[in-house]
Amino acid sequence: MFLSIRARSFAACLATASLFAPPVAAAAPVDAKALADFEAGFDAGQKKFDAGEHIDAARTWVSAANNLKESASNKDNRQAVYEYIADAWTRGLAGSEDVALLREAEGSLSSYCEGFTIAYGTETPILPKIVETRDELRRRLKEAETKPPPVVEGPGEAPPGGGPVEPSGDGPRWKGLAIGGGVALGLGVGFVVMGAVGGVRGQKVEKDFLAMDCLDNPMGECSDLEKTGKTMNALAISGGVVGGLLVVTGAVLLAIGLKRKAAARKQALVPMLSPTFAGLSLRGSF
Repeated sequence: MFLSIRARSFAACLATASLFAPPVAAAAPVDAKALADFEAGFDAGQKKFDAGEHIDAARTWVSAANNLKESASNKDNRQAVYEYIADAWTRGLAGSEDVALLREAEGSLSSYCEGFTIAYGTETPILPKIVETRDELRRRLKEAETKPPPVVEGPGEAPPGGGPVEPSGDGPRWKGLAIGGGVALGLGVGFVVMGAVGGVRGQKVEKDFLAMDCLDNPMGECSDLEKTGKTMNALAISGGVVGGLLVVTGAVLLAIGLKRKAAARKQALVPMLSPTFAGLSLRGSF
């Protein structure tokens, strides 16, 4: 079976360390199984490392190292594999700001360092590569945790309670449509009312004009009535045409604006339009 230079050198160190390990007859079966599991885990991690799967390799090696308790007989093996773990984390997290991965990597090395110090005391130094990698991961993790979240570009504004932001697609659009529709609807209703008043007054002037036989003698007061009648007729026509267009346009814009508003409300203002009425109706459900 082909082994990389890293794997061959580690296997050689492992074999050498096993020759000098003190024999313990009662614990031999347990230690042998733990060592076999460790070796299998190391080989699996090496394959992943060689394939460029550095994060998975680091996780596999951490799991393999957990098969060996921190003791004098396992010290060299655990130190060697944690050097490889540090290298794998460094390669796998190069340029990454993923808080979860950085926390996992820093935690694995910190846990090893704490166990090493408990087992051998502060007088026995930990391999510099492991300590340096742990400190660098700790620094990067702190930066990633304190980094402000990215500002989401968009016109939507977050409510005071921290609720969801209105979708940027329709957030500003429905407001403009609703405001414009309301203004147009109000102006339209005003023109319609003005046209209606002009029509009523025009009919009254027409009756007075006919009652005074002004058709035969359009002079004096009749002339004034004729001018007033023309003004009222023009007012009625312009008010009806312009007002009708504004009412229809305003109602349509307002309806579209309210429809686009993304809000779960039980009641809403709905434009109402009929031949005899134009306005808003408040609908609700209970």
